[in-house]
Amino acid sequence: MIELLQQDGRLTVASLARQLGVTEVTARRKLHGLLNSGLVRVVATVDPFDVGYETPVIIGLKIQRNRVEEVADRLSQLPQVRYVGASTGRVDLIIEVVTRTNQDLANFLMNDLAAVDGIIDSETNLIIRIYKQSWDWAVREDEVR
Repeated sequence: MIELLQQDGRLTVASLARQLGVTEVTARRKLHGLLNSGLVRVVATVDPFDVGYETPVIIGLKIQRNRVEEVADRLSQLPQVRYVGASTGRVDLIIEVVTRTNQDLANFLMNDLAAVDGIIDSETNLIIRIYKQSWDWAVREDEVR
């Protein structure tokens, strides 16, 4: 079911049932279970450039070791931040930030990001073109809660 929804999140319960070879009642129960558990969310995705956001960036952040969780929580609250992930390698956190203009990005970097205590260093990488954006990860049935 998850793979079908990854291909088309607008599928009806009847269509899901037909493709899975189960009854509509079974498909509806499974779908509601996936949605209610938070394992699956059905959302629309867009290319930021197509909707007027000209400055998506990936920022690598070096964080004080004892403050990684605190900083990640604080960054997660900022509306411009779309993704926060802990990382191995040269940086401790990687965030994705999307702003409409370079000026908006500058304001974010100099005001919002600068106000977050615990950040030691940052490296900002401007995304100039998106070649692939995908969320269709293979999920084994035994991994579904």
